[in-house]
Amino acid sequence: MTTVGEKFGVKGRRRILQADVPGRPNHAIHFWEIKSRPGSTIERLEKAYLNTLAAVDLAESIGKQIAADSRYTEAGRQDQHRAHIMHQGVPVFHQGRRTISKAKQELDEMRGRLQLPKADPTDAAGAIARMEIRTWLRSLPQGERDKISRAEDIDPQIRMAIIEKPPAMSGVADTHIALLKEKALREAHGSLIDDIAELETAINVATSAVEAGRDSARIDTGMTPEQFNEAAAPIEARETVPWLRKGKVIDLERGVMREPTEDELANGIEAPNLEEFNRLKAA
Repeated sequence: MTTVGEKFGVKGRRRILQADVPGRPNHAIHFWEIKSRPGSTIERLEKAYLNTLAAVDLAESIGKQIAADSRYTEAGRQDQHRAHIMHQGVPVFHQGRRTISKAKQELDEMRGRLQLPKADPTDAAGAIARMEIRTWLRSLPQGERDKISRAEDIDPQIRMAIIEKPPAMSGVADTHIALLKEKALREAHGSLIDDIAELETAINVATSAVEAGRDSARIDTGMTPEQFNEAAAPIEARETVPWLRKGKVIDLERGVMREPTEDELANGIEAPNLEEFNRLKAA
């Protein structure tokens, strides 16, 4: 059944559990309000978010069924519920974490492409002109210098003269230089900046659900965080994580490089060599 929120592109809920339980923490999470494109990293994050909610809801439902089953003792009920969480819930949360980790790698790569425009290093005349502009700016009273650096229609050459050197070289305030750099980046990488902001938001929303879901499951087991992590470790270690290189799966068992499935592409780890793959897998 489609909810009112989903009709407007909003999925999820404000808290990890559908309803508050007296005396039990109910962690706050974010709604999913991002429209994802098929096959995109954001779509994979959305799936991680929704799969987490489904896993939490299933664990809650199973817990109620077990509690109503008179065949079990109290200890038996706890063991049955714990077994469900460890073997059905933990893999979902682990996969969600992997999806988020891979998305963060992609985000770092995108941020690395954000570079301020640089002047032509072979243009000696231009370099001299910008040096003279900085000298002129330093000679101005602070008020006049601020008026120039805050101007919406600032001359591109003046802007380049300011942002290419430390603040002391032009006398322009740090805050003004930061705004000028932001504007220059926006002009050079407008769509990339928007993509970065969207992916960053998607990562934060997915993380809010996955981490809250995992801890909610941990509370249901009655374990401390340390005990839960220790119990989950061997289950998580058994989860197969594909090694990706340039978008292809390195199938070590078959000794071939092949096209990935949708799930392998979503959950694989991109690495140039086996050593780096193992390092990232253990991270």
